[in-house]
Amino acid sequence: RCCAQPPSPEQQETPAPLPSPPELPSSLWGVSTSAWTAGVAGLGLLETGYLSYLKLTGSEAFCPVAGGGCGDVLDSDYSVVFGIPLPLVGMVTYGVVTALSLQENGEELLPGLDDLDIRLTLLLLATSLATASAYFLFILNTKFVGTSCLYCLSSAFISFTLFFIRLKELLQDIGLARIQKFVGLQLAVAVIVALALTNSYSSATTQLKG
Repeated sequence: RCCAQPPSPEQQETPAPLPSPPELPSSLWGVSTSAWTAGVAGLGLLETGYLSYLKLTGSEAFCPVAGGGCGDVLDSDYSVVFGIPLPLVGMVTYGVVTALSLQENGEELLPGLDDLDIRLTLLLLATSLATASAYFLFILNTKFVGTSCLYCLSSAFISFTLFFIRLKELLQDIGLARIQKFVGLQLAVAVIVALALTNSYSSATTQLKG
């Protein structure tokens, strides 16, 4: 007689675990947030590069809106922070954001940075830009009443757009419940930026040409 014996533990094969599906990158309207960040920061890089050229060469800014408000703002004491032309600071910041976004999108531009370092750095840079833009909008509305500065408004729009893109990615990836640990860090960065600008502009004066 033949009787079937149960297989020994050695003969039992453990089924191989199924591979987990690849993690999809955060997207906005079908485009990855890293690509959005790189594109928007690229626009900021172009604008601040043009303004840096004007500031360093002493050229007159082309102001699409009549009234000469662009020149009043760009040539004032508020266009320099700690002795450094403000457009130059913005150009460097937008350049770093663009490079990090391309790195996040798969380009090997800055070796040695992991994905978490890149995301955290981009979030803090976007927070800094948005805080500075909000501060400068306050200066524009209080110190330059009646003047118009298209470059200031477009730069603020770019900064706020970058901030909301990075915030949207953070909400999509880790959820609202875990985002609280990043809020304190963002608030600390915002306070530091506001205090630094206030200290730099403590003796600034407004001189209008028009």
